Amino acid sequence: MFDYLIKGGLVVTGKGMQKSDVAVSGEKIAQVAPDISREDARQVFDARGKYVLPGIIDPHAHPVYEDKVLETAKAAAYGGTTFMIFYAYIKPGQPVLDTIKWFRDEGLEKSVLDFSLHAGFFDASNQVPLIPEIFKLGVTSGKIFMAYAKLKWMTDDYWLMAAADIIAQEGGLLMVHAENGMANDYLEDKLLIKEGRPQKEVFLETNPDILEAEAVNRACRIAQVAGCPIYIVHNSAGKSMPVIRRIKEEGHRVYAETCPQYLCLNDDVYRKFGALAKVGPPIRREFDRLALWEGVQNGIIDTIGSDHAAKAKKIDDDFFKAPYGSPQCETMLTLIYDEGVNTGRISLPRLAKLMCENPAKIFGLYPQKGTIQVGSDADIVVLDPALRHTLRHENQHTTVGYTLYHERECLGKPVFSMQRGRVLLQDGEVKLSPGSAKFFATRAGRVDPEELI
Repeated sequence: MFDYLIKGGLVVTGKGMQKSDVAVSGEKIAQVAPDISREDARQVFDARGKYVLPGIIDPHAHPVYEDKVLETAKAAAYGGTTFMIFYAYIKPGQPVLDTIKWFRDEGLEKSVLDFSLHAGFFDASNQVPLIPEIFKLGVTSGKIFMAYAKLKWMTDDYWLMAAADIIAQEGGLLMVHAENGMANDYLEDKLLIKEGRPQKEVFLETNPDILEAEAVNRACRIAQVAGCPIYIVHNSAGKSMPVIRRIKEEGHRVYAETCPQYLCLNDDVYRKFGALAKVGPPIRREFDRLALWEGVQNGIIDTIGSDHAAKAKKIDDDFFKAPYGSPQCETMLTLIYDEGVNTGRISLPRLAKLMCENPAKIFGLYPQKGTIQVGSDADIVVLDPALRHTLRHENQHTTVGYTLYHERECLGKPVFSMQRGRVLLQDGEVKLSPGSAKFFATRAGRVDPEELI
């Protein structure tokens, strides 16, 4: 007798689609086959006319602003996500290992989603030497900022090289926010302070796409010298796509991520939403949006992450003083399905690769996570392709009360999900309680990028 049966749906994985039922016993997928009898299961979900996908994995979330771990995980669960990788930010002066342990324990206590952690380095000269000890805690990916010198977040090339070297020796994955921080800050000083131009009007000029591409190339070349796999987070610039393609073709292990805000929006968003749309790197021009979609289609882009960073701000706030970041995790699957699959840009199996299979493989979680097959964790999301709905500020579940997609009508929405065999989302409500999550150690950066296409 199975515990649960998802019956009559079209099962989607990175390998393709087939009409199958999915039976669950305990925490695992027990059978994937057509016409499993309803009488063989204690509970049944009728998935006729719907798509049955692996649970969405969000590899990029920041539970340190208005949405902490509880709020971030819960909002993501409403959007069909079943697994998150949180950034454990280690600010200057904080004890490195204790901070990592605090984020792990906070997730175990308050998350409704299974999770892993990335280390986030803000004081590289004091933190990078401790990478071997961090890895012993099951955290095998670490992020360096090449931007935000004025905020004192930026790591120079000396410590970027050191991080790549140490991570390579430990067998992990270097993650990089790739922008030229010093050049960007000079342009900001020139255009905003000396010339007095409004930041909203010159935001893209102070954060040029070509300098993002330059930083991507520089980071990848440093990693290449060290023999270190590298993951470029939140690619926003079309000019970065040929750079990443070339380095991949040379055989270096580089992975590329983009986000829904870069695939679904362009710089018109600043006129509509003002300071709410200030994110870093910036939401760029239509050329960039379309170039990123080409990167998604041809395998330059490997994953999609939300970069969820729920910041409290208002449309009319001073753009210069407003913080970077916006809520993104709840709307991610709906938007990529609507903007990608409904337009014919990508297939459903490609979506499953980008949002389920590839992140699981890159961070060493596959096949326990990221697919629907016998023996995998029963992390499953059911999407109704016929459900038309409108995204609005007031129907989001983050604490900040806004979305950059306000009044966007979408076709397709997640209506049911499971995490390790337990119902997570049903009837428009998240059913699991805080403390139900497990922490998963990662083994990051070991898959050949060609396996992800």
